[in-house]
Amino acid sequence: MKGVNYQRLNNRKKHFCNLQNVKLTLLILIPSLTLCVLFLGSSFSFNTHNFDPLNVNYTLINKLEPPLSQKNLIFIGDVHGSYDELLMLINKINYDPLKDHLIFVGDLIAKGPKSTEVVQLIRSLGASCVRGNHDDKVLQFKNILDFLDSQKIPLDEFIKKHDISKDIVNSEHGLLAKELDMELYNFLLSCPIILDIPEYDLYVVHAGLLPDVPLFEQDPSDIMTMRNIMKNGKPTSQKDEGHAWSKYWNAAQEKSSSPKTVIYGHDAARGLKIKPYSFGLDSRCVHGGELSALIWNDREIISVKCKNYVD
Repeated sequence: MKGVNYQRLNNRKKHFCNLQNVKLTLLILIPSLTLCVLFLGSSFSFNTHNFDPLNVNYTLINKLEPPLSQKNLIFIGDVHGSYDELLMLINKINYDPLKDHLIFVGDLIAKGPKSTEVVQLIRSLGASCVRGNHDDKVLQFKNILDFLDSQKIPLDEFIKKHDISKDIVNSEHGLLAKELDMELYNFLLSCPIILDIPEYDLYVVHAGLLPDVPLFEQDPSDIMTMRNIMKNGKPTSQKDEGHAWSKYWNAAQEKSSSPKTVIYGHDAARGLKIKPYSFGLDSRCVHGGELSALIWNDREIISVKCKNYVD
């Protein structure tokens, strides 16, 4: 960026009383200052509203580092508040905190009867997790309700202004948001969208990944909600459009010189879905199916029967 020669201006300051020289100086200074402002504006945020209650902070990618990554990794499918079944599964796999590390594929909460107890247990075990779409919705509701309370803003006024649903209060997610204390809120908030485990060339996500898009360019919402990929290459949460994203992912990895495997949940309709480069672990626990764990070292699936908590 071309700047102003302040030494020259200083040497000629006696001429600044001359109107012509003043005009000339302004012609030099104004474009330069404008460029400076534009440059600074592109590098720093001047937004005075640093907190947006409608947007929940997230970490896109975390890496699982040693010594945790060197333990026996155990991946567990969508729990959805099924606390009793989670305890049964932990007992059935003979979980040993000294040698095992638990990793949850998201949707720890909602639908089942004991969501906060599930989060408390997972947190107490020092487990890893990724954020699911139901976790994300509760976090958003918690964000909004806490903000409104701190600013003494009437809920009805906020709902009308932002055209959002009144479900924020009386829905299951809204009620869960009120139950979450700050410790549990912060734990859910800490779950990244993607957990990278480089030692095993593994990615853990809640729903899926696009095979031809770099990780840092993928939409977090898509990662938490996709089920299929449509003909135009766009992800969708719908099951009746396109084909399973895992089909495209596996095809791409088969051709890759450095293939990656994805472990995920979310797609209860398809149930357990084991392919060479993807492991779908949502075995419909909350719908009366099973809660499943993948023992990575043995590539073994262990499951327990669940009650039906969804009408």
